[in-house]
Amino acid sequence: MARFSDCPIQNPDPDDVYFDFFPAKYVTKYLEDYVDSHIYAGKSLRERIRFNAAVQSVWQNRDTGLWIASADKLSVLSTSKLMICAGLTSIPNMPSLPGQDSFTGKIMHHRDFGSSSILVDPEVKHIAVLGGARSAADLAYAAATAGKQVSWIIRLCGGGAGGLLPAKGTGPYKNTNEVLCTRLAATLNPSMWAPQNWIARVLHQSRIGRGLVDWIWKTSNRSARREAGFKDSYRYDDSSYQNLQPRAPIFWGGGINQRPDFWSIMAEDNVEFFREDITKISGNTIVMPFDAVSPDVIICATGWQPSYRKFLDQDLARNLGLPVALPEPERRLASAADHVKWFELEQAADDEICRRFPRLQRPPLRNRSTTTQSPFRLYRYMVPTDPKMRGIVFLGHIVIGNNFRAAECQALWAVAYLDGQLSLPSKEDMEKEVAMSIAWCRRRYRSKGELGHWLYFDLVPYTDALLQQLGLESHRKKDRAKDFFTPCVAEDLKDLSSELKVKYNV
Repeated sequence: MARFSDCPIQNPDPDDVYFDFFPAKYVTKYLEDYVDSHIYAGKSLRERIRFNAAVQSVWQNRDTGLWIASADKLSVLSTSKLMICAGLTSIPNMPSLPGQDSFTGKIMHHRDFGSSSILVDPEVKHIAVLGGARSAADLAYAAATAGKQVSWIIRLCGGGAGGLLPAKGTGPYKNTNEVLCTRLAATLNPSMWAPQNWIARVLHQSRIGRGLVDWIWKTSNRSARREAGFKDSYRYDDSSYQNLQPRAPIFWGGGINQRPDFWSIMAEDNVEFFREDITKISGNTIVMPFDAVSPDVIICATGWQPSYRKFLDQDLARNLGLPVALPEPERRLASAADHVKWFELEQAADDEICRRFPRLQRPPLRNRSTTTQSPFRLYRYMVPTDPKMRGIVFLGHIVIGNNFRAAECQALWAVAYLDGQLSLPSKEDMEKEVAMSIAWCRRRYRSKGELGHWLYFDLVPYTDALLQQLGLESHRKKDRAKDFFTPCVAEDLKDLSSELKVKYNV
């Protein structure tokens, strides 16, 4: 699954494999080899990439409709077709901590962790990790296995620690990832991207169907909690380790534990967990309402800011459908009609999502922070709904379970779109779908879905929807049972490019 359809990946060393999960170094080598082995018109992909050319600005020429991108004063590109693939993980999101200037140790973002020497530095004995997502778990694990004292701090006002399913699969599936990448699993997930057929209606709208789906998810949640050694109660007690408990069942979002000793390492004496907000930093001490720790290094696993903010004007970003900071009240008056339109669309969409998926009507309680930016309003998470903005595509601006499959399917869709081969709905219908995706995402993934681009459990139905819109079907297995029950793997996509060329005569 961790590959593109046209090139296999080297088998990892068996000692590095845990239920088919393996270290990222194999993927790094795969991508390095990929750009060298793919040669077109005598030039490899690597030779076609211009490195060290940070884009400074992108804008549209209103007269010609062309897109202009500048990397420096001497490098300006004018094009009718522009793909922005800068992704969501380029610019670190660093917190502003009161008193942080008084800290004499090192404060760093997790982006810089891999290139640092803190794990082998004998002067670094105590590391504090800030954040509750998977990156924070990776940092805490790496620091603990290196013999460091670890203080993992998860803010109380955030979404909490993420749940982790066991890696081991069930039945014929080698691992949990295989289970999640089946169309069987897609039917058990209340996804707006899955076909809304009689099976979906029975499973998500009837009392018997909802009971069956709830039982399956509760069984998965119990398995995850049992592997982690959490108590049956979701309430936090005085035990530090219990502070790592997810605040909601795995149904509402999570990942997969990819290390056999993760939970045993986390339960060791050199790791402490805190569910508190940081009050201030005083000297080398992190002060919290009920605790204080004095680390040598603070690593912020606090996420990212979208890279497009470096080169897109905020007004242009807003018109394209990208998240931007909400305007001040006086500026909102100038676009009141637009705010009213989207409010009404999203409210109607929310009503439809609640009707279609009754179990999403009452998600678990969570601490909600005040929304400071608008959501993604890209059609299919890729293109603007405004026809005047045609010619630009945003690829990879979603959070999803497998970026290889998503990238391949998005790329095929984008090519057809930019070549004018794709039949699109009206602007009004595209806006309605966008509103549906926002309302659904907020209901389905709670705080992580606020921006409307979180699709962790929706890889298969989302990519199926893209390929269905293209009219492609070579990725589907002819045996309907296999198509439903077996995992969707990279090999399934190998004929799509040829099918696309034949279908659109290109």
